[in-house]
Amino acid sequence: MINVYINHPNPHITIHQNSDCGLIHAHKSAAESRTVKIEISNLSHELAKFVEGEHKFNASKEFNDMWLVVSLDDLAFEIAVVLFIVAQLGKTYKQFKGMSPSIHC
Repeated sequence: MINVYINHPNPHITIHQNSDCGLIHAHKSAAESRTVKIEISNLSHELAKFVEGEHKFNASKEFNDMWLVVSLDDLAFEIAVVLFIVAQLGKTYKQFKGMSPSIHC
């Protein structure tokens, strides 16, 4: 399982492989209401939301960041899913176009 922090106004995407990472807890309160959980059972449905632009980002407190919790039992697959999501976001938000997520822990 990985935790991924997406920030729009200060564009960055951080992948956390360790759920005990202190940085997760530091950012968690700000984006707690915007957590998307992706598992095998809902993978297609959740990816479709990103393809269709259902997840909005802007500079408001409500829409400036998001957490993804990706649990697919395969780290390489989880990262590939995140890269797909970033590519989809880049089609709508120039801040994310061509962005490569950083891996923090």
